[in-house]
Amino acid sequence: MGRPYPKPETRNPKHGLHSECGMALMVVLWILALLGIIFTTFAFSMRTELAATGNFKEAAEAYYIAEAGVYRAAAEIINADRNVIPDSSLYDALDEHWHTNPSAYENVPVGRGNYWVTVTDEESKISLNSATDPILRRLFSNSGVGDEKLLSTIVDSILDWRDPDNLHRLNGAEDDYYLSLPTPYRAKNGNFESIDELLLVKGMTPEILYGNVANPQRRAELEAQLPWERKLMSGEYLGVARLLSVFSSGRVNINTASPEVLMALGLTAAEAKIALARRTEAPFRNVGELTNLMTSVVGPSRQGFALVPGGQPGPASPQQLLAGLSQIGAVLSRNFYVESVGRATGSMLVGRVAAILRNEGSAGQPKLTIQLWSLDPRQGA
Repeated sequence: MGRPYPKPETRNPKHGLHSECGMALMVVLWILALLGIIFTTFAFSMRTELAATGNFKEAAEAYYIAEAGVYRAAAEIINADRNVIPDSSLYDALDEHWHTNPSAYENVPVGRGNYWVTVTDEESKISLNSATDPILRRLFSNSGVGDEKLLSTIVDSILDWRDPDNLHRLNGAEDDYYLSLPTPYRAKNGNFESIDELLLVKGMTPEILYGNVANPQRRAELEAQLPWERKLMSGEYLGVARLLSVFSSGRVNINTASPEVLMALGLTAAEAKIALARRTEAPFRNVGELTNLMTSVVGPSRQGFALVPGGQPGPASPQQLLAGLSQIGAVLSRNFYVESVGRATGSMLVGRVAAILRNEGSAGQPKLTIQLWSLDPRQGA
């Protein structure tokens, strides 16, 4: 006979109560866990929002600090025409305050931060939209383009890209070539609007335009040398983008031009050395001072002076040099490239502004216009 079960009315009533309490505890724990998740998510979201707001505030501060640096540079460019040493209304040179002025450009406090500014002369570069065949040929040749066929292709194609017709030069290219490419497009038949546009031209490569010396030590070593001292290896380029401009007026300031640009204008290595030494003593007040110097020091023949390896010779006589420089040379500049970096105190964020400023005024009547405004100078300007 089995074990007798207690009658229903005799079972322990606390058994059901314990079961209900356990279920209630589990529900409470799940609710607390859910609330914890919601609270953690909300706290994380709020912290992210606060960080984003703080970053936005710091980025805005950095931008306006950098903008202040551009306007300070604009003031220095205008003030450089006041004929107060070292500034002069007769010329623009590298020792003037628009270019060299640590108190105005280096780690300058403004508001809650500081800015750093660099100003370079756009007229110290070769105008991409007006440079002639010989100038372009010398520029690319002296930058490392030693293959004559490639050199002619690049130069002719640049001229074809600029001219209004659809007839290509011997080694150039027009629509018939560009439309045959995997990604077809037409020749511009107009002025270049940016240096990057050169990459669309037949024969041009990023290496030739921007350089391909990846080793920082090797690049620094080459850049520290004068053009006639460099020994570029085959296929090695420092790039020509830094020597070209689409904002230049078309005339090159011989007081600010680099040795590479002076040689592109037709000066030999020996003449470029003389010009650089002379302008460190006193800026040229007119182009004639340079050509007279060439005649008096170098002599009438210009023979026996070494060129950059693979370079193209300049004009054959000082008379031809004078004629060429009188058309393309200058001592005054109108367009300036300004790059400013700003940072708020204690912040890791920086603001960058680059601008092309054109000085169209005269002594006593300043007038400055903005030709280009870029928020990230690393992407173009």
